[in-house]
Amino acid sequence: MSNAKTYRDILVRVDNGVGWIVINRPERLNALQMTTTDMEIRAALGDFARDETVRAVVIRGEGERAFSTGWDMEAIEDSSLADLEKMVRQNVGLFKDVWHQPQPVIAAINGHAVASGASLAMSCDIVIAADHAKLAEPEIRHGALSPFLIMPYLTGARAVHEFYYLGDPLDADAMLRLGLANKVVPGADLDAAAQAYGERLALVPKAALEMKKRSLRAAYDLMGLGDAVDRHALADTLMIGADLPEQRKLLDILKTQGMKAFIEARDTPFRSTRQ
Repeated sequence: MSNAKTYRDILVRVDNGVGWIVINRPERLNALQMTTTDMEIRAALGDFARDETVRAVVIRGEGERAFSTGWDMEAIEDSSLADLEKMVRQNVGLFKDVWHQPQPVIAAINGHAVASGASLAMSCDIVIAADHAKLAEPEIRHGALSPFLIMPYLTGARAVHEFYYLGDPLDADAMLRLGLANKVVPGADLDAAAQAYGERLALVPKAALEMKKRSLRAAYDLMGLGDAVDRHALADTLMIGADLPEQRKLLDILKTQGMKAFIEARDTPFRSTRQ
């Protein structure tokens, strides 16, 4: 694969048959810009899909603080319901591309994986988490929904309900216990562990591995995953565009005081009442 293509928001490389996509916005905690980051990741995945030398793919965030903190909310303007649905569908398209990528995709969670960042990680085949990693879907706290309804197909119902209803983060040990991570390693060892896992996958005959992944995806679809994700995307659109008083209050804080104040206003009541 040629490394001539350049991107604005991601770094791409191939190392011994393992393709790497690194979200390169550490100053924004690797938040995703809808018009660039999502599209660049999807383009890189497409290039890897066509590259016979790439046998596995790793996705991680730049730096040690965040895999991705989801949508870059400060970059989102007021939008019509039709535009919101287009953005939600585009975001879901990213997760579906990862989910259906011919090669296995490894999430190397190097810190916070939040909202769309959590969905991106959970759409991968294998998850390796740094010991300081956190997984969270807090959108319900500001009147939105998780963008990719994948967790019911990955772990038990009670954990799913608590995770989605309250938005509390899971640490790396909880992710491992619930089967949401395959392995937890020290942060300094994360890249080496992800690379080693990718190289081990590369030992499997290529056609057999791709057909096995295709069969597994068909099994999830028979369990209703595809329909559930599509219906949930519509529900998410309706919630984002609902303009509820709680939403307006928090979004006003975001616009006038910034992201830090928004997160404090949204999450502090949940911290003080956590069981």
